[in-house]
Amino acid sequence: MNYLPLVNVFENPYELWEERDQTLEEMKLSGNFHERVKVKLEAKLFNHVDAAKHMIVKVVDNQLERFIKDYLNQSPCYKKMRSAMPSRTPKSLSDYQRRFQSTTFDQVTTDINTHGKLLSDGQCLFHGGFFPIKTGESFTTTRPFSTSFCPQIALRNAEWAGKAYDAGEVNLIVVRTVNSQTKTFCFRVNGTDKGHEAEILFAAGAKITLRSKVKIKNGKAYKACSQYAGRVLEKEIPFYLVEVDIS
Repeated sequence: MNYLPLVNVFENPYELWEERDQTLEEMKLSGNFHERVKVKLEAKLFNHVDAAKHMIVKVVDNQLERFIKDYLNQSPCYKKMRSAMPSRTPKSLSDYQRRFQSTTFDQVTTDINTHGKLLSDGQCLFHGGFFPIKTGESFTTTRPFSTSFCPQIALRNAEWAGKAYDAGEVNLIVVRTVNSQTKTFCFRVNGTDKGHEAEILFAAGAKITLRSKVKIKNGKAYKACSQYAGRVLEKEIPFYLVEVDIS
C-alpha cells in the first residue's frame, strides 16, 4: 500500500517577534532602510498543538499563514504529495472547494477514492468546527471532511457564517492520522483562488476519535442577524483546543 509522505509544517519552529522600526542611526549601519528590529520573542511554536493554542489566543497571525505556505512551496515531501494527485483537479472536487454543495458529496467521495491516496500515520492537520462527542468517543463521517495545514484557516472556517455562534463554542482541532484507512485529496496551493486554504480533503467514512478537549479562553462569536439587515449578533463563548485521531 502506497502512502503519501509525511509533511510537517513545523519541521522548523515558527517564531513570532515583537518588532520596531529602525532608528536613523541603525538604518545607516545596516544599509537596509526597510529592515525591522526584533525586540522580544512573543511565541515559538514547535508543533501543531502549540500552533492551535497560539491561534486561539492570538486570533489573527498572518505571518504564521505565510510561514506555512512558504514551507509547503519549498517542501520536497509536499511536492511528492501533490505529484501523487492528478494534474487536473477532478471537477467535483473543484466545485466542492468553491461552492460546497451537499448534492455533490457522494461524487466527491467517489472521486477521492478514485484519485486520492492514504495519508501516512502521524500526519497532523487542522480542522475548525464543533464535535458534539466526549473524550474517548468516536464517530464516522458521512460526508467529505475538510482539513488544512494552517490553523488560521481552520479557525476562520469554524467562525464562518455564524457557525461558532450557533454551536455555542469553537473547537480548533488538531487532526492526527492513526491506522490510515480513508483516502484523501491534496489540493494545490498555487494557481487557484482557494490555494490559501492549503486543504486536504478526506472521503466520507473516516473514523474520528476525540482524544482531548481543553478550554483555552472565552471569546466573542458573531453572526449576521437574519431579521434586520446590517445588524450583527454577538455573544461570548468558550474556545477549545481539541485533539482527535482519524483513520
